[in-house]
Amino acid sequence: MMPNKLTPGYNLLWESSRMMLPEHREQLLKERRKWEEFHLPILDEQQLAEINIMIAQAFEQKQVITITYAKKYQPASFCGLIQKINTNEASLKISNDKDTLTLFFEQILHVEFA
Repeated sequence: MMPNKLTPGYNLLWESSRMMLPEHREQLLKERRKWEEFHLPILDEQQLAEINIMIAQAFEQKQVITITYAKKYQPASFCGLIQKINTNEASLKISNDKDTLTLFFEQILHVEFA
């Protein structure tokens, strides 16, 4: 039996068009990437206060913490010591033996002591 337009699994969206312009392909890829982006959850005041307290404690006591933060496509974690807190820019600088990372407060999702 020969496959036709009604055969399951065939690309019916582009059935009538066998060729695609590069501009159209780029637009489709952009739309797909937009849907794959990670959207920040909204944290309530209690969660924000808890994060602030833990960051302040870790900075004062020089404790190692693990911060879960939002990247473009997924959340990520970073473990290290807080080197600097910049209240003007609402950011902090955290580093470990291998790397240094600057995070904005709005990116931070969760903080825990390592």
